[in-house]
Amino acid sequence: MNQIGQKRVLNNIVSPYGLALFSYAFFLFACLIPPSVYTHYMHEPDLMFFDPATILFYTLCVAAFLGGVWFFEKLFPPGHFVERKVEARIHSATVLLIPLGVGVALSVLSSVLLVKNNPSLVVMLLAQQGGDLRGLDGSGIEFEGTLRSSGLFLIGIVWWALWRYYQSEIQGWGRRAVKVGLFVAVLTVFISSSLTVSRGPFVVAISGMSVFYLFRKVTVGQISWSLVGKTVCVLGIGGALFFVLVSWLRGSVEGNSQVSAAVGYTIASYNRMAALLSGALHYQFSGKGIYLSNFVVFNNSFNRVLPFGKFVDAPDYFDWWMSEFSSVGRAGLDASMIYSGTFGDIFIELGWFAPLYVFGYGLLYGFTWRRMREGRLIGILLYPYFAHIVLFWFGTNAVFEAITAALVVDAIILGAYESLFMSQRSMCPVASG
Repeated sequence: MNQIGQKRVLNNIVSPYGLALFSYAFFLFACLIPPSVYTHYMHEPDLMFFDPATILFYTLCVAAFLGGVWFFEKLFPPGHFVERKVEARIHSATVLLIPLGVGVALSVLSSVLLVKNNPSLVVMLLAQQGGDLRGLDGSGIEFEGTLRSSGLFLIGIVWWALWRYYQSEIQGWGRRAVKVGLFVAVLTVFISSSLTVSRGPFVVAISGMSVFYLFRKVTVGQISWSLVGKTVCVLGIGGALFFVLVSWLRGSVEGNSQVSAAVGYTIASYNRMAALLSGALHYQFSGKGIYLSNFVVFNNSFNRVLPFGKFVDAPDYFDWWMSEFSSVGRAGLDASMIYSGTFGDIFIELGWFAPLYVFGYGLLYGFTWRRMREGRLIGILLYPYFAHIVLFWFGTNAVFEAITAALVVDAIILGAYESLFMSQRSMCPVASG
């Protein structure tokens, strides 16, 4: 690849195109793993190895996604990244620290209430019995509506503060104070994730910050393969350590089981997708829209306004969740690993029409990518989360989930807050791909 081609690739490293091709490469790698190696760790048949239907379906979905992004950009050319300088009506550091402080305080309060209402929580975590907190018998602790919600809102505040910090050019004590505030906020998300024995929120927060970091390097002309490699290595090592920590809290400490868990949460989802495509795997509650968005179907607040769950005659959330494990087990696969990947979830509802739905995702990504490049709040908050989803296409179909709603609410509240304390002025456009 010539120098111009390499520069084009680097400039699009965190665009929907770059992220999608990275995930596609990981999928192809998974399909090329020798069955003996896969079976050794997962103790189930390898259905995805060089499977034509699986490769065709995934390729169609990726092509449809990229087609949606391309089509949006044809309708609304992205132009150049616009650098916007933020001017605060009071000290810039204070403006950023207030929302960070409120977000951290709410999350800490939720943590305290969670521990207070469940005195055995910390003891069970230290005793490596975290898996029992999410017991499959329904006796686990209910985390929804407490710690989880405040943590999701805090993630959006962290991203907003980091972006505005880059724009504000804060110096002196204010610069140090904001860095400390961001560190404390991220640490709070980490503690929240640990208390709920969940890897998701902390990984989402770090993924979004990494997207901002690399995008910023692109806009100032400092991006390089060396920088990308170092960033990926740091994320990989940090992610592995956090994965081990959560596994330790759940009581899984053996090296072999750690590898099996890592394979189960990533590569194994493609094997479940292959089982879906072959007809070996069937889910009990398919056809109700749950796999397109379980937030829309199950969230109580949303259903008070629009009773979608009642309209589709949705089952109880716990019954649906338990059916995931039994369905995978009946297919002859490891029943403890239930993910079938983003595209697999869509296939459960739409079959081979799934690529048409994914084309719509491409349009949405094209919109949020454009808005982030323009420095608009909705793009600043939504695109890093959507970017995370692309990198984790082996996970669930999570575009329209609780965190998306939380980020939209963040955008509304922070937009009103900015109108009171901030003003922006556009600088010269900066080419970014």
